Amino acid sequence: MTSIISKAFATLAIAVSLIAPTQAALIDIELSLVIDVSGSVDTTEYNLQMDGYANAFRNSSVISNIENSTHGIAVNAIFFASNFYTTSLDAFSVLKSEADALAFANLLSNFVRPGSGGTSIYRGVNRAVDLLLNNGLDATKGTIIDVSGDGLSSASLDQAARDNAVNNGMTINGIAIGGTNIANYFSNNVIGGNGAFLIEASDFNAFQTGIIEKLRTETQTVPEPPSFVFMLITSISLYLRRRISSKV
Repeated sequence: MTSIISKAFATLAIAVSLIAPTQAALIDIELSLVIDVSGSVDTTEYNLQMDGYANAFRNSSVISNIENSTHGIAVNAIFFASNFYTTSLDAFSVLKSEADALAFANLLSNFVRPGSGGTSIYRGVNRAVDLLLNNGLDATKGTIIDVSGDGLSSASLDQAARDNAVNNGMTINGIAIGGTNIANYFSNNVIGGNGAFLIEASDFNAFQTGIIEKLRTETQTVPEPPSFVFMLITSISLYLRRRISSKV
């Protein structure tokens, strides 16, 4: 009888474990890099783009943001063109230290171009959304899709992909490579969500400066609220300034 009861409890425990949802691992920020490899990006430009991303993760400010995070920052990279690409960089890497950031930088700088084709931004965004929703992670401070590109796509499809991401609580930021026409297209059809912003890079040589600033901003975690003492000192300082100004 005891063995029968034990087996019954064991069976029940297994059933419960199968029904109960797996708890997602906490992470500060989820960041998906969505990278243009369409035909308008030649080999030299692809290398400049990937080196720009790699050097951004070698940047001291970005590394400091990663090290100051509570749970770390999860990042992956997705390539888009008219063809669909699945690569090893689809998997998220969790970065918590300088060593983690430098290792990911090396992955990016040495990654062989996966293909080419026409510009289809929505393919990259939709792929990013799918992976972000099914990566077993729960971001406490933001889920960001970071799109870089130098071409125009299908406005209606890009808008639909953007809206889907935003409706799932994600933010899409962009770095538009080229002239005003590209930047306007990204502003109107690609970026969206809470705090979304766009950086313009005049060409691929200027890309690195832009992407470092972009990732520095995106990897910042929400600062702690100011302490009571700091607020008191600030209030006193403002009061004294007003008193002095009124007497001048």
